[in-house]
Amino acid sequence: MKTRNPRSYAEWIMFASLLLAIPACTGQTVKMIQPQTGATAECSGSSVGIGPLFSESFVDSCSRAYENRGYVAVQRLTPEERASLERRGLLPKD
Repeated sequence: MKTRNPRSYAEWIMFASLLLAIPACTGQTVKMIQPQTGATAECSGSSVGIGPLFSESFVDSCSRAYENRGYVAVQRLTPEERASLERRGLLPKD
């Protein structure tokens, strides 16, 4: 019976890790707006490998901090808030 070289195991593990890490590249951005003033902020994070857990946590905590200051994620604006911002020319372009 033929035994494998430990180097071939290491090469196989490195190759498999690379294959798993490539599709795990992510980026997340949340655009925030203060409906009364039109002030904007952006929370974003990107990562590779197991990092999506960390970038998602960062973006969540960033957006919560802005929500505590009265900001709202642009995609969660009410129709009334959106219309008010559009009338005043304060709605950011995508």
